[in-house]
Amino acid sequence: MFDAPLSFEELESLAGGDVRRWADFDLAVRRWWRPDLVFRGAGLGRRPPREVLAEAACHGDGRVRQAAVERLAAGRQPEALPLLLIRCVDWVEPVRAAARAATLSKLDDSALRAMLPLIAVLARRQVDAWMTTLFRDNLPRMLDAALALEDRASRRWAHAEALGLLPRERLLDIARRDHDLVVRTLCGTALLDRGEFVGELLAAGSPKVRLRALTLVGEATVEDHLADRSSLVRSMAQALVLKAGGDPAAHYRTLPASPGAIAGLGETGTAEDAWRLEQHLADERPRVRAFAVRGLRRIAPESAAVRPLLTDPSPAVTRQVVAFLRGKPALVGVPALRELLAPGLPRHTRRAGAALLRDRDTWLRLHTNLTLLPDADLGADAEQDLRSCHQHLAGVYTKPPARLRTEIETACTGLDPATARWIRSMLGSARFRA
Repeated sequence: MFDAPLSFEELESLAGGDVRRWADFDLAVRRWWRPDLVFRGAGLGRRPPREVLAEAACHGDGRVRQAAVERLAAGRQPEALPLLLIRCVDWVEPVRAAARAATLSKLDDSALRAMLPLIAVLARRQVDAWMTTLFRDNLPRMLDAALALEDRASRRWAHAEALGLLPRERLLDIARRDHDLVVRTLCGTALLDRGEFVGELLAAGSPKVRLRALTLVGEATVEDHLADRSSLVRSMAQALVLKAGGDPAAHYRTLPASPGAIAGLGETGTAEDAWRLEQHLADERPRVRAFAVRGLRRIAPESAAVRPLLTDPSPAVTRQVVAFLRGKPALVGVPALRELLAPGLPRHTRRAGAALLRDRDTWLRLHTNLTLLPDADLGADAEQDLRSCHQHLAGVYTKPPARLRTEIETACTGLDPATARWIRSMLGSARFRA
């Protein structure tokens, strides 16, 4: 976009489209060279073409930009106001001053509403506070339009600027229902700073807001949130219970089974709680099973009850099982892992088997990748990991079993010559290993 001198048709499209594109145009003009933009002196002629004037307003020479500002100040072109706004944050003070005087003379309510998206973008250019002040001074009249800006960063900035203008009920509604988590957190934190709507925000705020709200309530309320769906909130509740002299694990043992309660028991329990988590490995809810596996990884890292979940129908559970079994060859053997690569099994199950085989040793990693290269589902993963081995593996200091060595040599026949030479070189050096 904007990688060549501007045509009249492109100018018309730009002038009738999203005003934020003018900021991109300003930056783009300096990325390409046009000899006839090197104007003689600062003169633009009596009636320069609109597209030439637009380019001149973004030219690298301050004298050309200032001359363009003077032309735009006297004109009524649709592109005049956005270009003048851009020059209001120019890095040259005389250009800024001329552009600001011209901009203020053209900004009525209708124009200001149309330019709000561009003003919010230009306020990020750290020249001075003039653009931010312009936005703040007019925000009470344009509040709804400012809060509805499409650009995510601008919308967040507008909400931050509007905190003192919004009634408490509207702040609460935004904190509970807005689609942007950052905006919800911003408005919720503003209410908690005033000590308002603590209970409502504790029930329906974003995780950061609920965490903050927990610090403003009593111990009994804190205990009610030990099983919160957010790990951030659970951690704060656990810390507050410990600070009050309580035991979070004791509370979790008495709570009904829920994802938050099982996760919390895994986070605070001891090895004596392993049986409690193991009995939830058969729960019908995937999140409960996943949290049970994660908890066992902490309190019972050698539990044999986890291994059957390698074939769990939920990918989320299988990922937790893979994390549990890494580095524990005694819990699952290589033949069992190879059975998981069977083409008829679900993709996430096959991927789990491949991940654990690669985790065993370098030779099994190479063999697994070479075996899976033709596979329609896992071939891309195998190719990527093989490439990573080629780039980062300096050498192998073990000797592969004879059968594995033969299979790797056979699989090299279909590889590209460079990769095949590299693997055969490692196999050759391995002959001399003990």
